[in-house]
Amino acid sequence: MDGALNFDKLMIDNKVFGFLVLISLLASCVKDVELEQGSYEPKIVIDGYIESGRGANIYITRSSPFLAEYDSASIRGSFVNNAKVTLSSSSGEKEVLTLFRNDSFFPPFIYRSVSISGEIGREYLIEVELAGKKLRAVTTIPEAPEISDYQFKLESDTTGFPEIMINQRRDKAQYFFAMVRSSLENENLHPTLEGVIRVQAGSDAVWYTIQRVRERRMSYEGEHQPYYKSDFPKRQYHIDDEVLVIPGAVDSISYRVILSLFKDLSARDNPFNFNNTGIESNIEGGLGRWTGIARARPIVVSGK
Repeated sequence: MDGALNFDKLMIDNKVFGFLVLISLLASCVKDVELEQGSYEPKIVIDGYIESGRGANIYITRSSPFLAEYDSASIRGSFVNNAKVTLSSSSGEKEVLTLFRNDSFFPPFIYRSVSISGEIGREYLIEVELAGKKLRAVTTIPEAPEISDYQFKLESDTTGFPEIMINQRRDKAQYFFAMVRSSLENENLHPTLEGVIRVQAGSDAVWYTIQRVRERRMSYEGEHQPYYKSDFPKRQYHIDDEVLVIPGAVDSISYRVILSLFKDLSARDNPFNFNNTGIESNIEGGLGRWTGIARARPIVVSGK
């Protein structure tokens, strides 16, 4: 997809986030508390995907302890630009990925395939070699979702939600994953609010409502003035917006990884919701996710 899949703070390796925040909030009511950061060994984090008809895109960073102080220098220092990344397919293709720099996205360093493009039904293996360590991960690209209809469902005279109709498959469940972009916002493609959903097997079609998410911007661009202000109806789009929707599907393993990530993000928005389930990973030897995406035809939904 055109741009980074910005899963916010994927690089953070923690299981005690909510507990530490809650303790520090309660303690601050009585006296100042200083929390010391223990020893921490950074882990290699991979955020990668390959789409049908397109090449592989892989971001590599090092994880940071939760209590670390962040500034532009430390964030840039977490990027990895000296790894060897090898991509192999079940059809026998093999390629060492090329490192590109694109300052319009954050992180700016991305490993991309030049000759290998994703194909539906094939399996893709990545092997990452860095500082004497070797990581690997496997993913498959399933069948693309079938979209039979779409609409803009009005909630008021000026706002509403884009909706798309997904055809069920008779023989098996499918795992729907979509990227969206607002024409009224200066933003990159980003996941929907739910991230990923499971569509049961059946013979009917189901409507899927796309809800506007709070934009998580990390880039080198100038100050951003959002069109959607805080007093705008939560999660709704303006009827003048033209929402680009790129429907897709992932395999069951990627579904579990992405779902766990979005559950963790949701828990972080509520300091009293302690998420002790953790983020799943399909990276052997590290953290993160390597995802195959079956891309369907893009759709533009508007209330105009």
